[in-house]
Amino acid sequence: MRAGSWPSILLILAFAVIIAACHGKTIMLVGDVAQAFGVSPSQASWVVSAVALIAALFSPIVNWIVAHTGERKSIVAGLAIAAVASYLGGLSQDFSHLLVLRVIEGAGYITVVLAALALILHTTEGKRRTTSLAFWSVASPLGGAIAIFAVSPYVGGEWRLAFSGHAYILLGLALLTPLLPKTSHIDKAEIKPFRQIFAIYKNPSLIRLAAAVGSPLTLALGLVAIVPIYFIQTLHVAPATIGLISTLSILSSVLAGIFAGFVLNLRIGGWVVVISAITSVLLEFVVFSPGVAADVAIAAKIIQGFTGSFVVAWIFTNIPKMSQEGDVMGAGGIAEQFLYISMFLGPIVLFPLFSLPTLVPFLVVVTIAHLLPLFLLPLELKLSKRGQVVA
Repeated sequence: MRAGSWPSILLILAFAVIIAACHGKTIMLVGDVAQAFGVSPSQASWVVSAVALIAALFSPIVNWIVAHTGERKSIVAGLAIAAVASYLGGLSQDFSHLLVLRVIEGAGYITVVLAALALILHTTEGKRRTTSLAFWSVASPLGGAIAIFAVSPYVGGEWRLAFSGHAYILLGLALLTPLLPKTSHIDKAEIKPFRQIFAIYKNPSLIRLAAAVGSPLTLALGLVAIVPIYFIQTLHVAPATIGLISTLSILSSVLAGIFAGFVLNLRIGGWVVVISAITSVLLEFVVFSPGVAADVAIAAKIIQGFTGSFVVAWIFTNIPKMSQEGDVMGAGGIAEQFLYISMFLGPIVLFPLFSLPTLVPFLVVVTIAHLLPLFLLPLELKLSKRGQVVA
């Protein structure tokens, strides 16, 4: 496939979606793992967290490896590592061994993610790059959603098949890697000595990008844990309905990424971002308003999944703009790193605020998290005046 062509881009995105199942496939299996190994559900939840933890901690090192190895070779290696670890995880008879294998699987996972993102950044430009990065922003939630659907039939039964099945899928995906661009597109500015890999944290532009990624995603991932409890205990929504709400919210997010891929290339793109961010805040207030009807809160949450994801898609399209001296891999790496950090911070930050006697502090944080990216990244708002465009 020609580098930068739509078939090539869609194949790269497919790699990102399918590898994301490394994290998502275990979300539904925590109870089965706890029962199989005789551990508590809290301990068993580490089969989910281990992948995100390694991704968050080792992104800079993995980025350095990808820069020196090349994108396609890194994708092949990452797929092989993740596949072997997943297969062995399904055979594991000891919980500690399973956790070690999940960490190894996570290393393969983040290698594929960062190498695939590097290919997107290196082989696209202009409007096509904006569209590709907007699509990229929903690859992880889409992969997680697909994994949840695929694994659901195995809950309470042959849960180990989810591990072996995913291993075979990853190996099958590896057979498609010859279709990826053959030559490395990594810039010399991105190939740094190991001692310099943490220098990116001294870059104010990249710190702004990290904060812009972290603030809405910490909120979103924290709400993933809070909303089901709130809907069931306060709004008396049936537990079975929560799954439907989550499904519709994920689909709404995916549609937002696709929509953003086209709208952000238009003159009105910046204004749509502002409107989406403000709408997200207002919808969160509706969801948590005292006395709100359950059907109103559900509708507001599903719509908010669309507006919030539109803003996140815009944030990811800013990766090239926030990079300096040609180091788009560094910018992409720090964006992905703070995505995974958000998975840990979300519940930790939001649960104590949500548990206070008043929701005022909680709603203040919700407002700041939604609007902060607007002040950290270039919006490029444009108005038409007498046939001329002014920034």
